[in-house]
Amino acid sequence: MSHASSSEHLKALITQDDTWSMAEGENAGTPFLVRFRPHLQPFINTHQFTKRLIILWNYVSEDEYLFPTPEDADMMADAEERLIHHLEANAQTVLAFVFTGQERREWHWYTSDMAVAQEQLNEALSYFGPLPLELTAEDDPDWEEYLSILEGMEDAEDGED
Repeated sequence: MSHASSSEHLKALITQDDTWSMAEGENAGTPFLVRFRPHLQPFINTHQFTKRLIILWNYVSEDEYLFPTPEDADMMADAEERLIHHLEANAQTVLAFVFTGQERREWHWYTSDMAVAQEQLNEALSYFGPLPLELTAEDDPDWEEYLSILEGMEDAEDGED
């Protein structure tokens, strides 16, 4: 497979063939949600997406479950849409999973080029006023964090039988 067709294949996985799954969990007595793409193995197989970019949005909840207010949730959805539009434009960065709960939302992206991802991130965020975001970058060449989410979901499903 040539590089171009390979990158087109990856792009198709996160556009026309895109699927998301949702799981719920509990930590320290409060619930959380994880939304994830279960079909990203082809990205892992390239061995090019070795860095994980975590975008953290801390919020103040108004309910006992520590989920965002409807207003915050709407703003987060808008921001996520913009981020996906910019960061995934050339399938060089991919959103793998999103954690929500305990007064924080985390978007976990894998990228093959952190500098380009940060440029695209800045472009995406230029549409908004200041947002309460914190960025962290980590080496995760084997997608351990992502795979642990998938594993956790399989374990949860096994436990329901």
